[in-house]
Amino acid sequence: MYTLSFRFLLFLLSGVFVFHSIVGAEEHEGLLYQVQDGDTLYSIAQKFGGSVQSLQRLNGIENPSLISIGQILLLSDYFGVNGLVDTYVVQPGESFFSMPLELNNDFDTLIKLNRIVNPYTLYIGQPLIYKISDHQDKDNQVGLSVIGEHDTLLGLAVNADCSPYELMILNGWSKATLTLPGELSYLPGSKTKSQILSPFEDVSISNEHPSQGHPVVISVDTDHETSVTGFFDDTKLNFSSMNGRQVSLLGVHAMSDPGIYHLSVTAARRDGQLVTLEMRLPVADAQYGSQSLVLGHDKAKLLEDENVRVAEDQIILDTVSTFTANKLWEDGFDHPMSMDYITTRFGMRRSYNGRDYRTFHGGVDFGASEGTPIYAPAAGVVVMSKTLDIRGTTTIIDHGIGIFTGYWHLQESAVSVGQKLTRGDLIGYVGNTGLSTGPHLHWEVWVNGNQVNPLEWMKQDIY
Repeated sequence: MYTLSFRFLLFLLSGVFVFHSIVGAEEHEGLLYQVQDGDTLYSIAQKFGGSVQSLQRLNGIENPSLISIGQILLLSDYFGVNGLVDTYVVQPGESFFSMPLELNNDFDTLIKLNRIVNPYTLYIGQPLIYKISDHQDKDNQVGLSVIGEHDTLLGLAVNADCSPYELMILNGWSKATLTLPGELSYLPGSKTKSQILSPFEDVSISNEHPSQGHPVVISVDTDHETSVTGFFDDTKLNFSSMNGRQVSLLGVHAMSDPGIYHLSVTAARRDGQLVTLEMRLPVADAQYGSQSLVLGHDKAKLLEDENVRVAEDQIILDTVSTFTANKLWEDGFDHPMSMDYITTRFGMRRSYNGRDYRTFHGGVDFGASEGTPIYAPAAGVVVMSKTLDIRGTTTIIDHGIGIFTGYWHLQESAVSVGQKLTRGDLIGYVGNTGLSTGPHLHWEVWVNGNQVNPLEWMKQDIY
């Protein structure tokens, strides 16, 4: 009985507290937020800026643990905008210029709420604060379109069942003439859930916030079969048709500077007009460690001739930069030998004999005795089987759609160029050839011309 009475009293006190907080918030002008399931004052402060202490002060909250779902909180440090707000996460294919349609906010409001300096730097997954509209006019919604080469103001108005004057007001055009083909325009009509441009219907990205040395999968769906091209920074993307979608894989270079990178995907409409989606992909620091190696005299001589290293790197790069449009494997990748003996992981910054840390470990090292067998992790075609000065006896397998695996320092290769392999086929034996400090297998995975962490690649599910 005592426990029940205590709980009832606590319920009454909480109700009084919540009522006081709501009244206190609504007496002020400014931005308001309605507490949702899972929210804490700390998470709200992180989402909208400010501190837990400022939220407590503004809303008369004594105990920061006592907030309730549905409670209205006054937010600090926002000027010139009033009303209830929430956050929205930028999706692949969206940009700042499609946000007014998606969120029913004007540009000025979004700029003020998010303190945007450069609208071209929004990145995929970025949270945007937006004002929740009091009402939405369902009969006066608009969609985003692209001006075609032969489009006219009158023709667009007729197709949209409105007057040219309405279009001019909606788009802020001062003259009754259209601008360059390919420019975005707003047209009255039904608003779709996503304001992605035709012929695109959907864009999805696996690993939207990659770290250095991680793979990324881009999948595009269009309203008709068409060629799709793209770029990640200055690297060209190759697309393959898979299960009705256009798919491209890219590898983030392990020594890329952390930051925001430009990603563009281009498709052709039926009228021949090219439509490009501009996106930003944030790349994080993978926090790779460092490793200092000491080589004996014979091995160290391999480092002294820069021309040898550069020439050998180019041979490898030329081999792994080719593109086979078809995916040659099924059911993911296995490891080439036991995972119990990994001695060095991917990405370690390396110094040899006291020199600068100017290189990185481009694969995973498996320690094993010489002669230990190595097996193909997935189906593919052998594109290199030869001995090189630094990498020693080398084998490279093409698995299709820009994926290659490399095997360095082999004692002996058991395959030849052009040979087709299935998962589990023998490809060679562990050795100590080339620039190696002991018997081991150095295993690399290349994605669209860049080395990626093989252990991260093994987690990918490629349709």
